[in-house]
Amino acid sequence: MNRPELDYYAVLDMPRNASKEQITLAYRRMAVRLCPHRDKKYEQDFVPLSQEGKLTHLSPMGENKQWAYINMAFDVLGNDLYRAIYDRYGEAGLFEGVMLPNGYFPPYQYHGDHMKVYEQVFASYSPYANVIDAVTNPPSLYATRGHGIGVRQKDADTERTIFLSLEEVRTGCVKLMHVWRQEIVDEKESRLEKRKHTLKLNIRPGTTAGTRFRFKEEGDRYPTTIPGDIIFIVADKPHSEFERRNMNDLVYRYDITISQALTGFVFYINTLDKRQLKIVITDVVYPGYTKIVPLEGLPKCRNMDAVTAIKNANKRNDEFGDLIIEFNYIFPKYLTPAMKSMTRDFFNEFRKLELELEEEEKKHMQ
Repeated sequence: MNRPELDYYAVLDMPRNASKEQITLAYRRMAVRLCPHRDKKYEQDFVPLSQEGKLTHLSPMGENKQWAYINMAFDVLGNDLYRAIYDRYGEAGLFEGVMLPNGYFPPYQYHGDHMKVYEQVFASYSPYANVIDAVTNPPSLYATRGHGIGVRQKDADTERTIFLSLEEVRTGCVKLMHVWRQEIVDEKESRLEKRKHTLKLNIRPGTTAGTRFRFKEEGDRYPTTIPGDIIFIVADKPHSEFERRNMNDLVYRYDITISQALTGFVFYINTLDKRQLKIVITDVVYPGYTKIVPLEGLPKCRNMDAVTAIKNANKRNDEFGDLIIEFNYIFPKYLTPAMKSMTRDFFNEFRKLELELEEEEKKHMQ
């Protein structure tokens, strides 16, 4: 039996088109009334509704339940990604997980720490929290390799090259990258061990060479330093038939004979996405001639954050580069005297016809 879905907008008394600032303000108004650590003797000074025997529009629901609901609601609506998924797929999609354009979104689960949400909005649990914490729980001094004591320094970044085939660039893919890093394996931070860690790369269609994927602080974990970043740099893997040019164009080279160059021909190209293009050439293929097939190159990569990607999930990417076809001439390696004589006669006759055609064109121009 399916349970009814909770309307997070109704919990915060906000319309669905409310801005993030309006939602935050609504949460703040309700949080100061419902926070269990408030001083109730000053309640009437800042909560006029208390004079009517209720604190929020959710009354007469119990205060503890109201407190839990507003924090659950803001934990979702205050996060752009969670809100986008909730707006599109509802609470069921949020809790069950959905497949997004840039990868799988795992099921959301509320952590249950209401004060954590409260402190993220108000920056502390008390106006004097920073002073109290500094006295009762002073920050530790971390040993550093260079100076003995002081703040921890960040390790250098680690860069790795990842080669993508043009087929992967054409359709996009997900790459699971396994890295080995040093990790602390005991509470005393006295023993390190090399362990395998998996990072997921969401390769969007059209990703260009040189694109950098940065995983913040995923490097080796030492007790005296801050882990460095791991950076994957995209490079194109050589292809047997195509070559990338100008980021989004594809170049295809086709071998032709002199006869084909003069008389025309038909051939087929198998594309990166398993289609077949029929190419008809009726022009004279002179040196430097190219055939351009529009929108048959690589997709133009649209770098979007997760929220924008969800909103454009059903929109087709119609922005592609072109397919540029270049031609290589195949000349015979050897001609017999008879073949040379026949070729010479042919081109002499061909030149006569060419001159006659030029004379006729001049007469028509006069």
